[in-house]
Amino acid sequence: MKTYQFTAFRDERFAANGEIQADSPEEAKAKILERYHDEGLIFSEYVDGEEPDHFTLTDKAGEECHLEDETPPDVLKALKTLIQKADDLIAAIDGTTGQFEAEVSALSEATSAAEKAMQATGGAA
Repeated sequence: MKTYQFTAFRDERFAANGEIQADSPEEAKAKILERYHDEGLIFSEYVDGEEPDHFTLTDKAGEECHLEDETPPDVLKALKTLIQKADDLIAAIDGTTGQFEAEVSALSEATSAAEKAMQATGGAA
C-alpha cells in the first residue's frame, strides 16, 4: 500500500489537500471521494457542495498522477437517483412476498455493480 499526498480540485480553482493510503491511484481517488462524503474535505475557499472533479496524487518517490472525472455530472446524478430508487423498491418488496425473490436478487446485484462503477469513475454512490 502506498501513501499519496493529494490535492483535490473543484472547478480547477478550489483545492483541498491531504494524505491517503491506497494500492493504486484509482483506489486513492475512490478513498478521497469517500472521505469527502463521510467527513468532508477542507477546501481553500467555499465550494458549492459538488464533489471534487480533478485530483493530483504524489507518491513518496515524487511520482505524480493526475485523475479527472470524465463522467458527466448529469449521468452521475441520474445513476445515483436510480440506485436510491432501486434500493427503495428492494426494501419495499423484500419480506412481503417470496414471489419476486429472483427479480429482487438481480436488481440488488445490478445496484451493487452500479455503485462499484460509480466509485471507480469517481462518483461516490
